Amino acid sequence: MKKIFLLVSVLGVALLWAACKKHNFADGQLSPIMAIGDVRAIYKGTDVTLNQQNMLGAHQIIGTVISNPDSGNAPSGFVVLQNTRNGKSRGILLPLGATAVNYHAGDSLVVNVEGGVLKRQDGALQITGVTESAIKKVSTGNAVKPVSVSSYSIKQNPDLYESTLVQVKTATVAPAPKFGDSYAGEKYLVNGADSIVLHVEPTAHFATAAVPATATFAGILVVKQNTGGNRSLQVWPRVLSDISEITAPLDPNAAALQTGDIIITGIINDTKGGDGNYEYFQFRATRDIDFSKTPAAVVTCTNAGSAEPNPGDAPGAGWVTGGGRTYKFNLTSGIVNKGEFFYVGGSNKKINGPNSTDISSAKWIRAIAYVTNDGDGFGNKTSGLLPNSGNAGGVAVFSGIVLEEKSVPMDAVFFGGTGVTTLYNATKGTGYRIPNNDHYSITDATTGTAQPFFRQGTNNYIIPHQAVADLGNFMRLGGEFNTTTKSWVTPRGNSFIILIMTSTLADIETGSDVTKLSN
Repeated sequence: MKKIFLLVSVLGVALLWAACKKHNFADGQLSPIMAIGDVRAIYKGTDVTLNQQNMLGAHQIIGTVISNPDSGNAPSGFVVLQNTRNGKSRGILLPLGATAVNYHAGDSLVVNVEGGVLKRQDGALQITGVTESAIKKVSTGNAVKPVSVSSYSIKQNPDLYESTLVQVKTATVAPAPKFGDSYAGEKYLVNGADSIVLHVEPTAHFATAAVPATATFAGILVVKQNTGGNRSLQVWPRVLSDISEITAPLDPNAAALQTGDIIITGIINDTKGGDGNYEYFQFRATRDIDFSKTPAAVVTCTNAGSAEPNPGDAPGAGWVTGGGRTYKFNLTSGIVNKGEFFYVGGSNKKINGPNSTDISSAKWIRAIAYVTNDGDGFGNKTSGLLPNSGNAGGVAVFSGIVLEEKSVPMDAVFFGGTGVTTLYNATKGTGYRIPNNDHYSITDATTGTAQPFFRQGTNNYIIPHQAVADLGNFMRLGGEFNTTTKSWVTPRGNSFIILIMTSTLADIETGSDVTKLSN
């Protein structure tokens, strides 16, 4: 019995000792290194001298240099340092003056910042007072992957992206460049209703290269303070290869697309099974079109009360609102001949969802895996582009790919519910702009009153919602269009085809109720 008691006592003491050792370990020496994001959080609007007290025992930061002085397009006299912790990348400026040229993109550094001053100067957060003797270069040639982010997200949370390497996908350059225009100077990268500045120094190695109409732009997000005292958010590409997926400016010799050159002839918003990457839209060309010379854009919209931005209200920037409201496809390559049907939509290219007929042999001008990819310039990745539940949805096609709130589509159609609140706000003058077509008119023909928005004045035509769900209901829009006068002889009606797994293109491209063309 005594032996048992002694054994229990010994075990108890051992466990107590182990617990104490664990506790003491947790209270051990603090790390000498603080993450850049944590250092940034110390700044509360006034200059702060960094020390071990406000850095919780640390006195160093580590990171990878993302600025590239060799290219000629880097903030002069600064090293831009970025590191990633818990999947979140943050950056900071180090003003080193003439010695900044000694540090290159990919250099890994350990920097003693104790005694440095954390301050916001000329709009940018930086640590001043750091000398070259406080910097240790650990390695070189380290790769840093840019974070893909929209201009909307940058403007919503600029501090999250300041002084980091970002990538703005499929942005349009504004003002729209002409052939021969170069990168040098400042232009705007437009993502729907939002834009940020594209900045290229005149000394950059690629300053004289031809600037594209649209592209995916990577670069350092630099914050400057403009003359009005406001912060200017700028993307500084480091080298020409930071710019990809390039679309050249419009061919000045090509005839621009006009209203009626492309008409919407069919929509499938609810395929059999999951809709993700299976929704598509059918169009018909009323003239020969080479999209590489005369590009176009297709935009979809969805308007559930919870859809953002502007939940419960009309879209603040109409078709270019982006986010969860509108999604854009750029049509910049491919040729269609007069009278041909062509398609835009999800990447799976099936007629009616999973396991149905493959229609990749049709004339597809643009397809995006929209479940995992943002739209071309605006629109968040989504499991479905168009509503199935009775909320109003729509499709519009525009001439060109540089769109703004005031852009008027060449054609547009709406389907679904009868609500108005999330479509048009008369007080704010916001909503979806409509074209002059068979069902909508920018001006009331009777009174002469301007009515540029859907659900304004007489612009109330909407294809009714079909309650039958998850079968593959193809909305066929059939009428007669005169290609000479660019006008509708017979307005489009609507019929609904329930597709099956073995349906073919002939089922949606032929028949008495397809849109006909006449001269």
